[in-house]
Amino acid sequence: MVSQERIKNYKDWFENLSFFSYNPFILDEIENLWNLSNYIYYNYVEVIKNIKFEKYDFSYVSLGENISLVQQFLDKYHINISVKELIESGILIFKKIDENVTKTKVGTSYYDKDKKRVIEIYLNDNITDSCVLIHEIMHYLNQPESQRNFVSNLLTESLSYGIEFIYCEELNNTIYHNDVEMFMKFMARMICKLMDRIYYIYKLILLYKKEKDISLEAYNKIFKDNNYERMLEYFEQYATEKKFIIRDTWNVLGYPIAIYILETYKNDNDFIKILMEYNKAINEKSYQECLDIIGLNIDTEFVDKIKSSTNSFLESLSSQKVKKL
Repeated sequence: MVSQERIKNYKDWFENLSFFSYNPFILDEIENLWNLSNYIYYNYVEVIKNIKFEKYDFSYVSLGENISLVQQFLDKYHINISVKELIESGILIFKKIDENVTKTKVGTSYYDKDKKRVIEIYLNDNITDSCVLIHEIMHYLNQPESQRNFVSNLLTESLSYGIEFIYCEELNNTIYHNDVEMFMKFMARMICKLMDRIYYIYKLILLYKKEKDISLEAYNKIFKDNNYERMLEYFEQYATEKKFIIRDTWNVLGYPIAIYILETYKNDNDFIKILMEYNKAINEKSYQECLDIIGLNIDTEFVDKIKSSTNSFLESLSSQKVKKL
């Protein structure tokens, strides 16, 4: 059982915004975040539980072939990046995964100690390397010379995953069709796990937002599920592990918006031109202005459009029959 002193600490963290890195965004948007994460989790879990994940047997693909596939995609959509030039300039570095590198580390884009931009890709020697490469190149494209701001941090994952999913959609028309199906089911599982992990964290924040209190009495006014202690225990674990709520929220927004981007692109391939505008805007415009560019109004459309695209995505996922799982 979590002590009353710890519960008081949680409330203090919320009141002084320290838990939110001193930014009110999550408190301001908690109703949308709660609604969104719950909807996605409970819908995804119904699909995920019917998928067997004993092992992922992705096709072997050489580094040269992965680079070629990525460059073809970039050229097709006039995204002015040369993978060869990134390699030759030392910006793009490929590394082998070995016993000293965890399998969860697949790619990153960052500034090194000399303030030089770096893209690192940890190779699995299969088609997923190209997916990671596309993802990190998009981060590189909206990584300004100065540090990203709050909005660009918040939305950069939505763009990188969105373009990555579009790239995967195009691979559906190639010999890598089965690999794409496996990969998208793997991504769906990741999304589901994230929403499951964040469920009780957002629940406690929502309780505070509505009641300015996080006591059992306040909880019972809103929730009728007898899960107060479980919520506190999850939050305590989250706090003990020093999880970063803002960073998790990048992905809570990033994955669903990326699915929306994918489903919108399926209906209109020219949508990728709008994404290039979005790519620039996230470093220059407000959160709402950025979402307006891709057709999402936070007050009137956001959750409904995300739900609709989620449903379309899950329908396509459910209909896929993956031979290699």
